[in-house]
Amino acid sequence: MNPLRAYLDAWLCRDVSAARAVLDDGCVVIDSHGVVLRGADAVVDWLRGWIRAGGMVHTVEIAEESESDGVITAQWALEVTWQGVRAQVEGRSVAHVRDGLITYLREYTTSGPLGDWDGTWQS
Repeated sequence: MNPLRAYLDAWLCRDVSAARAVLDDGCVVIDSHGVVLRGADAVVDWLRGWIRAGGMVHTVEIAEESESDGVITAQWALEVTWQGVRAQVEGRSVAHVRDGLITYLREYTTSGPLGDWDGTWQS
């Protein structure tokens, strides 16, 4: 299992130790909402706080995954509960890996359901 998949699985299992195990001490993680976490300890604190606040990942489905020259990307769909609301979230993660550890992780998500362009702008 590659470090990115192990990190996503750790969120699914709410396993802070497993998440920490694949992070470089000096990693930088940028959440899809723009939160920048510097260092593995900051990521661990953030994950613990998210769990304490009732955050939960119910499912992780990887649709596409690639790995080349120390960069792993994965397109995924998560079913999560946050602030009492259960929702489907789709996104992509880009992880830079060195010596088997994530040194940089950037996550992107869609802000709403996908839909075909019909020629009008949605608000």
